[in-house]
Amino acid sequence: MSAAPEQATKPSGDWSRLLPNKVVIVTGAGGGIGSAIAHTCVLHGARVVVADINKKAADEVVTKIISEDETKKDFVIAIELDVTDEQAIQNAVKSVVDKWNTVDILVNNAAIFTLSSVENTSAEAWTNILNVNVRGYALMAKAVVPHLKKQRSGSIIQLASISSWIAQPDFVPYSTTKGAVLQMTRNLALDLGPFNIRCNAICPGTIVTSATTNHAANLKLTMDEFVTQETKKQCLKRLGSPQEIANFIVFLASDLCHFATGASFLVDGGYTTI
Repeated sequence: MSAAPEQATKPSGDWSRLLPNKVVIVTGAGGGIGSAIAHTCVLHGARVVVADINKKAADEVVTKIISEDETKKDFVIAIELDVTDEQAIQNAVKSVVDKWNTVDILVNNAAIFTLSSVENTSAEAWTNILNVNVRGYALMAKAVVPHLKKQRSGSIIQLASISSWIAQPDFVPYSTTKGAVLQMTRNLALDLGPFNIRCNAICPGTIVTSATTNHAANLKLTMDEFVTQETKKQCLKRLGSPQEIANFIVFLASDLCHFATGASFLVDGGYTTI
């Protein structure tokens, strides 16, 4: 069994524009789940910043979006962004506000996937993963929140994981950071609620991305072997796609979800049910 299709599908009907003219920043948007989020936000009428430490990857995402619809060329931009660099973050957010006057939605997606036991994780590896997966999220929120407060509206969506909830073998660094993301999300929701700013977390299960392919290789499994092994853990008996996560994020960021905040949503095909 395999994952659902990864490509973005144009929405239709009355739900075809859930984010009309909203300004969205997506970190780690140069590939995988991040690129699907950026693409889907554009399809739903948003103005999207494709932010990634790999500028070439971000440019390729923008090129692909525009190649599918030339009318979107003024709706999407690529920026090089290291989420561990506070000054770079402040500069990036200022450039977005200068261009589009505001920020409405922040999707904290950039992440490092360090999978290891505690005794095999170096001090440097701990510093790197905490800097990106936790500190990076906080610094992005710090830069965006003043603009959201000014307009007394907005949404912050943070990519957590099923690893925020369950123990998995040799996952200590990654799971630790994703657990921290959940608690950060709750606290942000509490502090920002009076300003009509919502903050929620998405907890994907096993999604087919390059990170998944790398994980399979580290386990010394072919991708087919990995998929066979992992589908046994799902109620739906298949893996997920980046598009399925992107769809949920667009829905959560939209005006259809005004009363959802401080929550964490498991999008895992039932992995954590079994």
